[in-house]
Amino acid sequence: MDIKAIITREYLETLKEDGELDALIPVFLESIGFRILSNPKISKGFVQYGKDIAAVGKDPGDGIVKRFYFEVKGGNDRDITTKTFNKTDGILESLREAKFRPFSSSDPKFEKLPLKIVLVHNGEIHANVKETFDGFIKQEFPINGDVAFEVWSISELTQLFSEHLFGAYLLTDRESTKLFNRTLINLNMGDDVQSDFRKLIERMLFEGEIWEDKFAKKVPRRWMLLFESLKLVSYVIYTESKNEYNNLEIAKRYLSYIVLRFWYWVLKNNLERNKTIIKYFSQVLSLYLSSVAELFGRTVSFTKLRDGIYSEIGGRYEEIGYTIRTFDYIFHFCLLLNVDKRSQKEEFNAEEMADILNSMIVNNNVSHRPLLDIHSVTISSIINFFIEANKPDYAKRYIKEVFAYIKYRKESRDVLPDANNSVKNIIRLAVKSEKSVFYSDSTSPLLNMLFEYVAVLNMEELYYEMREFVEKYDVDLALFVPHHGINSVSLELIEDKENDLEEQLFSKSVHDGYQSDLKLKIVDYDIATMYKELNFSDFKKKMQNRKKEFDYEYRTDKAGFPFLRDLAHHYFMTPYFPDKWRSLLL
Repeated sequence: MDIKAIITREYLETLKEDGELDALIPVFLESIGFRILSNPKISKGFVQYGKDIAAVGKDPGDGIVKRFYFEVKGGNDRDITTKTFNKTDGILESLREAKFRPFSSSDPKFEKLPLKIVLVHNGEIHANVKETFDGFIKQEFPINGDVAFEVWSISELTQLFSEHLFGAYLLTDRESTKLFNRTLINLNMGDDVQSDFRKLIERMLFEGEIWEDKFAKKVPRRWMLLFESLKLVSYVIYTESKNEYNNLEIAKRYLSYIVLRFWYWVLKNNLERNKTIIKYFSQVLSLYLSSVAELFGRTVSFTKLRDGIYSEIGGRYEEIGYTIRTFDYIFHFCLLLNVDKRSQKEEFNAEEMADILNSMIVNNNVSHRPLLDIHSVTISSIINFFIEANKPDYAKRYIKEVFAYIKYRKESRDVLPDANNSVKNIIRLAVKSEKSVFYSDSTSPLLNMLFEYVAVLNMEELYYEMREFVEKYDVDLALFVPHHGINSVSLELIEDKENDLEEQLFSKSVHDGYQSDLKLKIVDYDIATMYKELNFSDFKKKMQNRKKEFDYEYRTDKAGFPFLRDLAHHYFMTPYFPDKWRSLLL
């Protein structure tokens, strides 16, 4: 049994015309060497006269270069029926307009090329309209006429996609086919990315042909096909998540993995400045971002309700599940805000978005109740956005609420957020009211970060309250600082010599660094004694002196994707590096 053809056909049958089938056809055409002149994405809202896609390329049937007009029908119109044939803007009307309405091109050779019109639909023709359809085609497109005609129905599409797109890299061998098939079957199982899917992406990007520097000037077609396959994998995952399971959280999870692995591959091959590679990466990234935006479009209204992110079917797990889900949700909301802010859309109003974010936090008050130290990533994302949106009062109130909860939990249960970032540890604590031997809270990077934000926002009163708390419970303050900084004196201690800092960041949790302690007393290093508590003024000076402790020039930022670093920190559970907030120190 040809599993590849079955997967291809089932996938194609689910595509709708607006935004899915008509977006995928150009991907396929480009993969076989066509030059796209016009497509639905850039023509939407304009009269297209039966030309959903205009392109130039070699006819797969005879190898002759022709100009093509593709009329795409999907979704409710995917089958050729009496209704879809005769209705307004139906098949009959569209094909006649494609034939008689001219399409102009700046290419002087365009009009001289032979013309072929192709009806593309991911369905079948019904028997009761076949005779009428055949007669119409015979009359409008005679065999020896000036305009050739062809139909690509679900059968033809399945064969073309299997041979030319899926077969290029995605399903080249039995193992890849099995991995992809198992991924789709178990797509909604569990809360993580399946190992089968991880293996599939690894096979596509890292286990085949090795990229060579000479490819940078002109990317070989086989690599272009691989990138097209990555785009197609992304479309499959998105479509299955949306249509089969009605759960865009699945798409968010899997597409995050594709984006991070793809960007890691870009960095490893020093291609972040290659315009062709960036074009393909941006297309995959765009689908990820649009799927996350669609998820928020569906759910953000619930966050306006009291405890709107809470799940009533979560049972006892919601004691921690609500918090973990909320921190994840708000992180991705902040991520999208930063993307929109960077794109400088005219309709984007940072202060209005800060109001929405603040409302989300107020209505879901677990958003200031961190259980894991890595929740610092979301906390920092929130504070930074408030500061950059000129809403410092929101930032200050949020910091106070986070600290108040940390303080309450320490005083009532003798715990701080788990620095080992283990959900299992948190569950054990909730169920048995006891800490696992693996629970770590003697040192708090999260509290250290909050202290530094207190300096950024000049919160003197809170500084003294927090200092008293830390001294009372003998909490050690420290941050993770990578060895890779511009001013680093510990470069020789780097263990992973194969990956620079960003390559580590986009492939795993980063551990190549040191623990930078924060002391709230003046230290006499000659006699190794701390003898005087730091007042707020001295503390701020100390923070200014640490501002250059870690600086780094990120290739990802230079490529125009600084928000990707945030996604990598969140996905691989690497705390933000100190430059995330120390850059805000005045």
